[in-house]
Amino acid sequence: MSDTVWFGTLIREKFLDIDINPILKFVYEKRNELPNSNYGSSLNSWQSPDLKDNEVFEPLKHEIFKHLDEFSEVFLLKKDKDHIISNIWANINPFGGSNMPHNHPGALFSGVFYLQCNDESGDLCFTHPAMNQNYHFNDLTVRDFNNINSGGINLTPKVGKMILFPSYQYHYVRANMTQQDRVTLAFNTQYLNKDMLDKFNSLNNNMNWRSNYGRATTKKSKSNES
Repeated sequence: MSDTVWFGTLIREKFLDIDINPILKFVYEKRNELPNSNYGSSLNSWQSPDLKDNEVFEPLKHEIFKHLDEFSEVFLLKKDKDHIISNIWANINPFGGSNMPHNHPGALFSGVFYLQCNDESGDLCFTHPAMNQNYHFNDLTVRDFNNINSGGINLTPKVGKMILFPSYQYHYVRANMTQQDRVTLAFNTQYLNKDMLDKFNSLNNNMNWRSNYGRATTKKSKSNES
């Protein structure tokens, strides 16, 4: 596991020990079912609608919650709330596919998990918040770049790796320069108290947000395995 602070933002990289094959199979089945699906920042790519309620993601959710709990301590979050996974979606970037610069308003932490890729599939690039404000730490002033003075950081995709970061952080994906699809899952999380969860329930036809979005689903999955 690697935690690095870039321009004041903690970015975590972690390889997860879960079976990728069922998830990858599910993503391609969903692409075949919805071939024209495309949302948000994707360019020349396929992006699914929200897929979070599918059981195939339970092992991944379990891992995500473990790292969210650790982030709670690192970021000194209040203890009267809990994390939920508000959405999970899939991205398939074929040759030339990329994602425009964006962040994730309304979420607290966001992440990506690599299902299929190689080193040339397109880096995930984070940009310094001041890059559009006449940022002066550049080749003319800096003899060498590090995590303090750099204007950005590019992370090479690796199968099985999860990258977790605060949702306010702007990022983009470089074009896939290979003939192999770059396949990822992306997710957003929120940090809510019980009253907010109950309110969401009432606004969503009494859907049990705790079981569909939060820990109960993951804990149930764990108990079923034991």
